[in-house]
Amino acid sequence: MREVERKFRASRDLVLPDLEGRIDGVATIDAPEKLHLVATYYDSADLRLAREGITLRRRTGGDDDGWHLKLPLTTSNGGARDEIQVAGDDEIPDQLRRAVTAYVRFAALLPAATLVTDRTRRLLRDETGSALAELVDDSVTVEGVGRVSAGFREIEIEDKGGGEQLLADVATLLSEAGAVGGEFMPKLVRALGARATAPPDPPLPETIDPDASVSAVLTGYLRTNVRKLLAEDVRFRLGGDDAVHQLRVACRRLRSALRVFRPYVDEEWAESLRAELRWLASSMGAARDAEVLLARLTSSIDQLPDPMVIGPVRARLQQHIGGTLAAAVAEIDNILDDDRYISLLERLVDAAWKPTTTRSASQRARDALPDDVRRAWRKLNSGVAHVHKTGAERDYHQVRIQAKRCRYTAEAVAPAFGKPAVRFAQQVERVQEVLGEHQDAITAQDVLRRIAQSSSGRSSGFTLGIMHAVEEQRASAARAEFEAIWPDISRRRNRDWLT
Repeated sequence: MREVERKFRASRDLVLPDLEGRIDGVATIDAPEKLHLVATYYDSADLRLAREGITLRRRTGGDDDGWHLKLPLTTSNGGARDEIQVAGDDEIPDQLRRAVTAYVRFAALLPAATLVTDRTRRLLRDETGSALAELVDDSVTVEGVGRVSAGFREIEIEDKGGGEQLLADVATLLSEAGAVGGEFMPKLVRALGARATAPPDPPLPETIDPDASVSAVLTGYLRTNVRKLLAEDVRFRLGGDDAVHQLRVACRRLRSALRVFRPYVDEEWAESLRAELRWLASSMGAARDAEVLLARLTSSIDQLPDPMVIGPVRARLQQHIGGTLAAAVAEIDNILDDDRYISLLERLVDAAWKPTTTRSASQRARDALPDDVRRAWRKLNSGVAHVHKTGAERDYHQVRIQAKRCRYTAEAVAPAFGKPAVRFAQQVERVQEVLGEHQDAITAQDVLRRIAQSSSGRSSGFTLGIMHAVEEQRASAARAEFEAIWPDISRRRNRDWLT
């Protein structure tokens, strides 16, 4: 579930303001309810979870006894967290342990601290009696490993349906009473102090200035995409939409960066990482392809008039594609628990802290990197010239691959060149997208033919034929759109920033 709240530090003697009649939409406020909560937090010895703002705990007391995993989605004036609750006793549930594997990797999860909280809870309700928000006043005592302070007081206002404006109104009154807001810090982080507020692993990318070195640009790009890979690992394990695709994208961007920066990094170090990233991305290919194809063809059926849907078409698609998807997703599950994958994550995190560069990486990025973008562009331009001669389906697919590489190259150097490089990457992405649609249509035609030719597909042959014709039209439309957009994309002005 999604938890949206604002937190405030408060002195022991702060008196909560009277909220009766002062908040729009709030008709009643429940009488205070007293709770005694005991929560043991688990983390690695170097507090990798806390440093990411992630909390894993087992709590007793209140109405949500059990294990809680909270994953942050922070904002500037408050915060939101995805929270997963699982019943259980002393052992960390496997679901939660697996969910944080990307951040913990081979490190053991151990008790980090125990927080004892005496809580006073009030529910704010509308005129129908429905809860709008929960206001809690916590007096926290810290026990156990790594104790920094004897305790602290914290006030939270959590959304229960009243919305952001109600939270803001309550926050204003709390601030006027002397509570200190403007931060979003889990209780464990506040309890453990400096060790828990150290940079995450790997750190966030630093700001790149115009005179930054090649090494600085590479480091920032690796940090961005390694962190993206870790986050998408968690989303996949928790069943997030499009997580397989985003995992593959992160892998490809990392591989591309190591290729783009090849003249400036240790060759053996980079090629070894690229080989493992290639393995990982390839391992996810079947799942992603089946996922896209099943969604595409199911949508195609939905758009057909009912009289044209003859036979068990959906069942046949599920039989031929859904089985492949389920098996491929199960295989990814196995891969993400494999030591080979976790070792790769360790190496990528190390690379994001400090890549193994050569002496030439000390050059100014704006002087050294434009040639790499020019080379990628020349290959794309040459591929387009070739497809104009042949018109072959395989050549359109090759142009798409070249466009993707050119785009990733521009994105990798963009921190040093700013908006012109970003706009160029966006222009090239148009080629990638339209020819991606072309390739998806070609793939769909092939699959539809194979299903129609199978013994189980003959009863649905009429509808499969109509769907095949639709995909032929989509492929033709994609080729026409590519021809229409290419003159604009290939204009010299899009590449002026390279001179």
